[in-house]
Amino acid sequence: MQVVIPAAGFATRMRPLSLTRAKSMIPVAGKPIIGHILDQIGNLADRIVLVVGENGLDIPAYVRSLGYNVDYVVQRNEEMLGLGYAVSLTEDKVRKDTPLLIVLGDTPFRMDLSKAVERGDFIGVKEVKDPRRFGVVRLVDGYVADLIEKPETPPSNLAIVGIYYFTDVPLLYDSLRYILKNDIKTRGEYQLTDALKEMIERGWKVRAVEIDEWLDCGTLDQTLISQRRLLEWNTHFKRREDVVFIPPVYVSDSATVRRSVIGPNVHIDEGSVIEDSVIRDSIILPNAHVKEIVLEGSFVGERAKLTGEKKRLRISDYSDAKV
Repeated sequence: MQVVIPAAGFATRMRPLSLTRAKSMIPVAGKPIIGHILDQIGNLADRIVLVVGENGLDIPAYVRSLGYNVDYVVQRNEEMLGLGYAVSLTEDKVRKDTPLLIVLGDTPFRMDLSKAVERGDFIGVKEVKDPRRFGVVRLVDGYVADLIEKPETPPSNLAIVGIYYFTDVPLLYDSLRYILKNDIKTRGEYQLTDALKEMIERGWKVRAVEIDEWLDCGTLDQTLISQRRLLEWNTHFKRREDVVFIPPVYVSDSATVRRSVIGPNVHIDEGSVIEDSVIRDSIILPNAHVKEIVLEGSFVGERAKLTGEKKRLRISDYSDAKV
């Protein structure tokens, strides 16, 4: 199986952290967001094709470091024209005779992926309380008959979660070319769902498969909520003298922590120094220095230096602040 992972986009709701790195490379619960996604793919894929933005050229190297055969295309800033357009850029990179999985690069999930692909083409869905906020599927006789974006009167409460599996790869790319050629847009963008509708019109039979868990990392606040769950699967810390850890937490072995209380729901990255502080519900990026402060619901960027009192902060890379 081959996998396409769209991982471009501006990620404006993740600023300031996304100003200096791609959203999918923001560390959460011990690894970049895309790392949690690759945990679910595991060894099912023999090849991964990435769509990266101009600030995401480190993503291919990271994915290669995990042992995958990687190719990629760069989606320029002026080409952010929708998910359908992003996937269309990979046409020359994928094999047309090999099943293809598309997974969004910023939404961790959990499911039995090997079991799902054994049964053929599927669209990943998750039951939600308010389907009006999402794209949803309409089912007929167990198959997807339509995909509707944020419907006023939802035909189901099964939200589309950004996981798609295709055995007819030429049909997918032919349908993408069709919506581009005919300028078919939704909300001003070329959507993958419009190409999927075209595939269904041409006879594509696709199931809706409900995944076990779908974790949103679309905003800084929601990322902290999702991190708590991710940490349940990826907690890691070594005991340190005069430090109290309240799990779940992830603390890099190379981080220095002195006379502090850490947790719950905290990620502290490699090379960071934490002294005389209380930190909970926060993410501390590599080589940051935090001293004499109480942090909650906060993000501290790479190589940032922070000293002060109780605050809720989002500090970008290389900042130097006394608060």
